[in-house]
Amino acid sequence: MHETHLIEPVIRGICEHAKREGAKSVSKIRLKVGEFTGSKETSFRETFRVLAKGTLLENAQLELTFYPGSIVQVLSFDID
Repeated sequence: MHETHLIEPVIRGICEHAKREGAKSVSKIRLKVGEFTGSKETSFRETFRVLAKGTLLENAQLELTFYPGSIVQVLSFDID
């Protein structure tokens, strides 16, 4: 799960923002994942699912787009 260091800050940042907005949960997250991070889609999704457990993001639908880059970018997220 080498994706942990990429995903933890994303979860933390989205959770903080969603809480400030008074959200009860996050329903959808759109991310751009750099191919140079070495992340594979299935591994990224599984790590995200494990790390999001118990947070506002636990049941969020994850939409991933891979691009030739080296970072993970949050494009948008939907709060409930």
